[in-house]
Formats: sequence, structure tokens, C-alpha cells
Amino acid sequence: MERDRKPHDRQGRGPSRPRPPRPSAEERLSRLLAFVLRHHPEEVGLTLDEQGAADLDELTRAVQARPGFQDVTREQIERLATAQVPPRFEILGGRIRARYGHTLQERIRFEPADPPDALFHGTTPQIAEQVLTDGLEPGGRQYVHLSVDTPAARDVGRRHSPEPVILSIDTVSARKAGVRFYPAGPAVWLSDSIPPECITRLP
Repeated sequence: MERDRKPHDRQGRGPSRPRPPRPSAEERLSRLLAFVLRHHPEEVGLTLDEQGAADLDELTRAVQARPGFQDVTREQIERLATAQVPPRFEILGGRIRARYGHTLQERIRFEPADPPDALFHGTTPQIAEQVLTDGLEPGGRQYVHLSVDTPAARDVGRRHSPEPVILSIDTVSARKAGVRFYPAGPAVWLSDSIPPECITRLP
């Protein structure tokens, strides 16, 4: 009796896998804006100000010049920036910037503010051990990224590990040590480097 055979692709390389769903037009636009406003504004001929913001009209024209984005309007960009949850972008008058995630060479200026007494950071078990010894550093970004609660921190940590470690940041002692904190949205705070004595591992 002939055994059941699994379907193969045309090249005979084994069972075919379903393709991931194509990103929506909104997600494609969001990714392009993040690429430009967080990482490479020069790729589309833009220069950001000290707050990391670009003129909305100039950004719209730069986006329209990209293949597949010719029909994007300023209103679509503004609607995306104000409707996203969690918000990735911020409208400042006639300008727009990314709220966090910057890897630009020039440091983006945010206004410091008083954070909650505790903030949280989700990461891998290996990195957690290093952080508890050496402190929390921005890495390739301009600022340390922190979450307002443990569920949000766990969601961030799961991007890197199926079993993330949640670190709690004592912002009171950190501020006494000179660390500044910056609000970057309803669920995200940014900070300078945080010393290890202000960090504990949650069980």
C-alpha cells in the first residue's frame, strides 16, 4: 500500500510552507515612517531637527517619491500618527517625529519628566544577568526603553525570548543618581543609562 505523501514545492525541496500574510498598506506606511524618522532620514533627502521631527509636507513628498507610495497623502500620515495604538509617532504642529527607537547619530532631544516610582524592562535571561551586573545601557539606540507595567515589558521581552526576564527599575534611586527619564507615549518611557544598584529581577 502506497504511503501518503506530503506535498512538495515545484523545486522538490520538501513540503511547501504557507507564505506570511502581506502587510497592509497602513503597516507598510508605518514601517517606512519608522525607517525614515528613527534611522535614515537621509535616505529620502530629509533632515530632522533637534527633536527628531520632520516637516509633514516635506515628509509627504519624500514618501510619495518611493515606489508603491505615490498616492499617500499628508492626511493619511497624520491619521496614522494619531490613531496607532501604541503610538509610534507624534505630531508637533506641522511636524512629525518618532516617539522612540532612534539610532540616529545626532541625539534626539526629549523633555525630562518625573516617572512612576517603578518602570520595567523585558529582556532575555542572558542579557538580564549582564544588566544586573553592569547596568542598563541603550545599546544601539539613543535611550534605554522602559515599560510602564509588567505585561507591557513581557510583551517586549517576548520579541527576543519565549521566557523573558522582567527587570524592575527603581526610578526614585535612579533619579537621585542623576538618571533622567523622558515620556515617550502612554506605555513607554525613555531614560539615560541606569546603574545596576537601581535594578532588581522580578520573580
